[in-house]
Amino acid sequence: KRHKHIRYMWIPYCDAVVVVTNDDENDLPLLGPGTEVSDGKGGKKKIVTTEDIKPKFSTDEQFKPLRDLLRKLLANKNDTSLDDDMINGMGFGDLRDVILASGNMLDPDHVKRCNKAEHEFWVKAGGIDLAPSDQKLQFDCGGQQWVYEVCFPSGTYGMPGTASIDFMEDLLKEIESSGLPAPAPIEQRWTSGSTSPLSPASAGSQVNDSYDSKNSLFSWVGVIMYLPSEDFDPTGYRRQFITEYFKDKYCTLVRKVGEKYDIMCHWAKLEVSDDPNDPNAEVAASVRKHFGPSVVEAFNSARDKYDPKRILSSSVIDQVFDPK
Repeated sequence: KRHKHIRYMWIPYCDAVVVVTNDDENDLPLLGPGTEVSDGKGGKKKIVTTEDIKPKFSTDEQFKPLRDLLRKLLANKNDTSLDDDMINGMGFGDLRDVILASGNMLDPDHVKRCNKAEHEFWVKAGGIDLAPSDQKLQFDCGGQQWVYEVCFPSGTYGMPGTASIDFMEDLLKEIESSGLPAPAPIEQRWTSGSTSPLSPASAGSQVNDSYDSKNSLFSWVGVIMYLPSEDFDPTGYRRQFITEYFKDKYCTLVRKVGEKYDIMCHWAKLEVSDDPNDPNAEVAASVRKHFGPSVVEAFNSARDKYDPKRILSSSVIDQVFDPK
């Protein structure tokens, strides 16, 4: 409630989360001792000073953990393809990509080392910055990757409850106890509910226009696995193994953890299968169960009326809403 925008970036195996907030520079909530004025609402807000936006650590100090790890990995392989100028010219996302690709990307110990270096980077990169909102609302997410994002109810704006943090604690516990090679970050954000019946963040029936419906809050969580570039994977085998692992193991684990939280996958990330031996075999049925028979029937009625030949459909939609 204190911030206009907020996201969490959890770092597996490090007991750490990076909290990123975005606010109008003239309406910052009070963060602690410093220059402050009345916010006109009985509270106080912070005025950003030159000292506030001065970085506590230099760029070289911030990037040192990542650069040092990359140099160590390259030295262990007698790899001289990247000199110091090239390494020092890499941004955060590029460094993480190359670090991961320089080892076995499905080796938990290798991923842990990368996550540890990323954690150390964020510890030194924290602070306040001023820039246009379109620049601050995005971040360097790296190169090619697989992402699986789910959404689930987390109370209301006035009473958010603990579901969003409980889910993350359960997910991290399962990841770490199973030794799953989960790179950082696991991104978490929040949105209000939607009046659209088929939205993953659907607030349900609006007939009663209740407080819970109008003020519903949903949490979105996205897990990730990076893919090596062609330079590190000329045959494509590594990308294939990572893809299979991500879909068969990581996504399955997220769905398992999310069962008691009533999660729904982002529609663009949804994968289904009619093969009973496929890990996605039960996904279509779980989506129908999530939305309930009345919503499914209403959608199919609309399809029958406006798209009887299913020109605007797809195999995923057909398997979810019109199973044979």
